[in-house]
Amino acid sequence: MDPQPDLTDTLLPALNNISEWVLVLEPDGTAAWSNRVFDEFMGYEDVPGYRRHLRQCFPAFADELLSEIREISASGIFRSTATRTVEGKDGLMHVIRFTMIPRCDAGGNCTGAMIYGQDVTELAEMEQFKKEAYAQIEKNIEQFAILGDHLRNPLTAIIGLSDLLEDRKTAEKIHALAAEIDNIITKIDRGWIESEKVRTIIKKYYDIGTAGTRELVARAIHEQYLENERMAGQTPETNSSMVPWNELPNRLKDSNTRQAENIWKMLHKIHCTIALSSGDREPLFVFTDNEVELLAEMEHERWVDERVKKGWVYVGNRDDMQKIHDCIIPWADLSETQKMKDRNAVRALPAILSRVYLKIARL
Repeated sequence: MDPQPDLTDTLLPALNNISEWVLVLEPDGTAAWSNRVFDEFMGYEDVPGYRRHLRQCFPAFADELLSEIREISASGIFRSTATRTVEGKDGLMHVIRFTMIPRCDAGGNCTGAMIYGQDVTELAEMEQFKKEAYAQIEKNIEQFAILGDHLRNPLTAIIGLSDLLEDRKTAEKIHALAAEIDNIITKIDRGWIESEKVRTIIKKYYDIGTAGTRELVARAIHEQYLENERMAGQTPETNSSMVPWNELPNRLKDSNTRQAENIWKMLHKIHCTIALSSGDREPLFVFTDNEVELLAEMEHERWVDERVKKGWVYVGNRDDMQKIHDCIIPWADLSETQKMKDRNAVRALPAILSRVYLKIARL
């Protein structure tokens, strides 16, 4: 499709090479341009230059998208929409997370919208698996809650009947065995109590399914960030990011969530995963020095990639307003001071996860 005047020759190749969908839309929902990834997914790559309407691309929910285009054109504010299911040319259904931003001309007037789409099918499947696992946990906890009573009732009857025996030695043996059984039941009760603690923590921090453990970890990362900033003497007046999770801007929530998602990938590299923790008594996981170095480099590369995709560039000093940063360089070129910050962030992961009753476990 022919590029529009408000899209520069530099921007189009960049958008054509990212992994997300990009559609440039007119106010009426006609696609003025789409990138290679979108065309390949939909099977449109063999018909270049054809101006398709949203109703052809997404017939099931095109009207909803058109309504949102009108809203962002009027307000000039970007919007993250709910995920939608889309059939690709492979005939399979994919879960796509859409984000829409205003498309403005040189005079600042809204002339349509740009849609970014990210394929989150694997994450959606993982969340469904977690939802089913959580349902099983709920069922197990309910069984824990009644198991003690079911066992103690007949045990009490056994002890009562043994008291009627004339053979006191046999009665005492029955009492001793009953005491052992009672101790086992007590341990089961304690296990139920610990399970209740885990469930309470999970419900406090997130609703299983929609956000899942990713948000749980993202919240823990943010809580650690708030604590670090307070220790450094920062306040909400000097740092606008020092707000509760629910008040955090969507762009910062998304950044924390992407960081949380990457933790699973990093841990997989060292044959580890994240699991539920039973309480504060468990010792914190400890990485080896080689693991710390590997994970610190991986996290730095992820951070650089995220910044570059958002338009940040390297300059010798930092200016967030201008999207320039002195750390957008390869790991090998980082100063030892900056490397140590990334290493310390990796070492802090077990403590961060323990805040929300999670732990790192070796597979």
